Amino acid sequence: MSGRQLADGLAACIATAEPWPPTLPQFRMMCLGIPPFDAVRADAGQQDGFTRLVWQYLDGHRYRLASAEKADKLLLAAYNRAKEFVMRGGELPAAPVAEIEHQVREAVPATREQVAKHMDDIARELNVAIAAGEPAADADETPEVRHAA
Repeated sequence: MSGRQLADGLAACIATAEPWPPTLPQFRMMCLGIPPFDAVRADAGQQDGFTRLVWQYLDGHRYRLASAEKADKLLLAAYNRAKEFVMRGGELPAAPVAEIEHQVREAVPATREQVAKHMDDIARELNVAIAAGEPAADADETPEVRHAA
Protein backbone atom coordinates (compact mmCIF):
# COMPACT_ATOMS: atom_id res chain seq x y z
CA MET A 1 0.00 0.00 0.00
CA SER A 2 1.17 3.50 -0.74
CA GLY A 3 1.61 6.24 1.81
CA ARG A 4 -1.32 8.10 0.27
CA GLN A 5 -3.59 5.07 0.71
CA LEU A 6 -2.54 4.72 4.36
CA ALA A 7 -3.23 8.42 4.91
CA ASP A 8 -6.67 8.00 3.31
CA GLY A 9 -7.38 5.06 5.62
CA LEU A 10 -6.34 7.03 8.71
CA ALA A 11 -8.47 9.99 7.62
CA ALA A 12 -11.44 7.65 7.15
CA CYS A 13 -10.87 6.21 10.65
CA ILE A 14 -10.90 9.70 12.13
CA ALA A 15 -14.06 10.64 10.25
CA THR A 16 -16.01 7.50 11.14
CA ALA A 17 -18.55 7.43 13.96
CA GLU A 18 -17.70 3.85 14.95
CA PRO A 19 -16.74 3.51 18.66
CA TRP A 20 -14.09 0.82 18.09
CA PRO A 21 -11.06 0.81 15.83
CA PRO A 22 -11.65 -1.01 12.55
CA THR A 23 -10.53 -4.56 11.96
CA LEU A 24 -7.62 -5.06 9.58
CA PRO A 25 -9.89 -5.86 6.58
CA GLN A 26 -12.07 -2.84 7.39
CA PHE A 27 -8.99 -0.60 7.61
CA ARG A 28 -7.69 -1.96 4.32
CA MET A 29 -11.07 -1.19 2.71
CA MET A 30 -10.80 2.36 4.05
CA CYS A 31 -7.29 2.69 2.62
CA LEU A 32 -8.44 1.44 -0.80
CA GLY A 33 -11.40 3.83 -0.85
CA ILE A 34 -14.11 1.17 -0.66
CA PRO A 35 -17.19 2.89 0.79
CA PRO A 36 -19.68 1.11 3.06
CA PHE A 37 -22.58 -0.68 1.39
CA ASP A 38 -25.09 1.97 2.49
CA ALA A 39 -23.04 4.67 0.78
CA VAL A 40 -23.05 2.71 -2.47
CA ARG A 41 -26.82 2.20 -2.22
CA ALA A 42 -27.30 5.94 -1.68
CA ASP A 43 -25.06 6.93 -4.64
CA ALA A 44 -27.82 6.72 -7.25
CA GLY A 45 -25.96 9.04 -9.64
CA GLN A 46 -22.93 6.71 -9.63
CA GLN A 47 -20.57 9.59 -8.86
CA ASP A 48 -18.10 7.41 -6.95
CA GLY A 49 -15.69 5.17 -8.88
CA PHE A 50 -16.43 2.21 -6.66
CA THR A 51 -20.17 2.60 -7.23
CA ARG A 52 -19.58 2.58 -11.00
CA LEU A 53 -17.63 -0.68 -10.52
CA VAL A 54 -20.49 -2.19 -8.51
CA TRP A 55 -22.91 -1.35 -11.32
CA GLN A 56 -20.63 -3.16 -13.78
CA TYR A 57 -21.27 -6.33 -11.76
CA LEU A 58 -25.03 -5.73 -11.48
CA ASP A 59 -27.71 -6.83 -13.95
CA GLY A 60 -29.56 -3.53 -14.18
CA HIS A 61 -32.65 -5.08 -15.78
CA ARG A 62 -33.13 -7.64 -13.01
CA TYR A 63 -32.36 -4.97 -10.41
CA ARG A 64 -35.07 -2.60 -11.72
CA LEU A 65 -37.69 -5.37 -11.91
CA ALA A 66 -36.91 -6.87 -8.49
CA SER A 67 -38.73 -6.18 -5.24
CA ALA A 68 -36.91 -3.93 -2.76
CA GLU A 69 -35.67 -6.91 -0.75
CA LYS A 70 -34.45 -8.80 -3.82
CA ALA A 71 -32.89 -5.63 -5.26
CA ASP A 72 -30.88 -5.17 -2.04
CA LYS A 73 -29.64 -8.76 -2.30
CA LEU A 74 -28.60 -8.24 -5.93
CA LEU A 75 -26.83 -4.98 -5.05
CA LEU A 76 -25.08 -6.59 -2.07
CA ALA A 77 -23.84 -9.46 -4.25
CA ALA A 78 -22.47 -6.99 -6.81
CA TYR A 79 -20.93 -4.92 -3.97
CA ASN A 80 -19.15 -8.00 -2.59
CA ARG A 81 -17.78 -8.94 -6.02
CA ALA A 82 -16.53 -5.39 -6.60
CA LYS A 83 -15.03 -5.26 -3.10
CA GLU A 84 -13.15 -8.53 -3.68
CA PHE A 85 -11.91 -7.24 -7.05
CA VAL A 86 -10.45 -4.08 -5.47
CA MET A 87 -9.06 -5.94 -2.44
CA ARG A 88 -7.14 -8.22 -4.84
CA GLY A 89 -5.53 -5.20 -6.50
CA GLY A 90 -8.03 -4.37 -9.25
CA GLU A 91 -8.36 -0.80 -10.46
CA LEU A 92 -11.48 1.31 -10.17
CA PRO A 93 -12.99 2.43 -13.48
CA ALA A 94 -11.82 5.82 -14.67
CA ALA A 95 -14.08 8.81 -14.15
CA PRO A 96 -16.08 9.86 -17.20
CA VAL A 97 -14.04 12.28 -19.28
CA ALA A 98 -16.80 14.74 -20.12
CA GLU A 99 -20.40 15.11 -21.05
CA ILE A 100 -21.48 15.08 -24.67
CA GLU A 101 -21.51 18.65 -25.88
CA HIS A 102 -24.89 20.05 -26.77
CA GLN A 103 -25.21 23.28 -28.70
CA VAL A 104 -28.25 25.40 -28.03
CA ARG A 105 -29.27 27.43 -31.04
CA GLU A 106 -30.88 30.76 -30.44
CA ALA A 107 -34.17 31.12 -32.30
CA VAL A 108 -34.18 34.01 -34.77
CA PRO A 109 -37.56 35.06 -36.19
CA ALA A 110 -37.90 35.08 -39.98
CA THR A 111 -38.09 38.37 -41.85
CA ARG A 112 -41.15 39.32 -43.93
CA GLU A 113 -39.18 38.62 -47.10
CA GLN A 114 -38.23 35.12 -45.92
CA VAL A 115 -41.83 34.35 -44.96
CA ALA A 116 -43.12 35.59 -48.34
CA LYS A 117 -40.52 33.50 -50.20
CA HIS A 118 -41.41 30.35 -48.25
CA MET A 119 -45.14 30.93 -48.72
CA ASP A 120 -44.57 31.33 -52.47
CA ASP A 121 -42.55 28.09 -52.52
CA ILE A 122 -45.33 26.27 -50.67
CA ALA A 123 -47.99 27.67 -53.00
CA ARG A 124 -45.95 26.61 -56.03
CA GLU A 125 -45.62 23.06 -54.64
CA LEU A 126 -49.36 22.88 -53.94
CA ASN A 127 -50.31 24.55 -57.24
CA VAL A 128 -52.25 27.23 -55.38
CA ALA A 129 -52.33 30.86 -56.47
CA ILE A 130 -51.42 33.34 -53.75
CA ALA A 131 -52.11 36.99 -54.27
CA ALA A 132 -52.55 39.83 -51.87
CA GLY A 133 -55.82 41.67 -52.10
CA GLU A 134 -57.74 39.07 -54.20
CA PRO A 135 -61.46 38.87 -53.44
CA ALA A 136 -62.64 36.05 -51.18
CA ALA A 137 -63.48 32.80 -52.94
CA ASP A 138 -67.12 31.86 -53.54
CA ALA A 139 -68.58 28.94 -51.65
CA ASP A 140 -68.74 26.91 -54.91
CA GLU A 141 -65.06 27.46 -55.75
CA THR A 142 -62.06 25.63 -54.35
CA PRO A 143 -60.63 27.67 -51.48
CA GLU A 144 -57.28 29.33 -52.12
CA VAL A 145 -54.55 30.10 -49.64
CA ARG A 146 -53.94 33.83 -49.29
CA HIS A 147 -51.29 35.76 -47.46
CA ALA A 148 -50.08 39.31 -47.29
CA ALA A 149 -46.33 39.77 -47.48
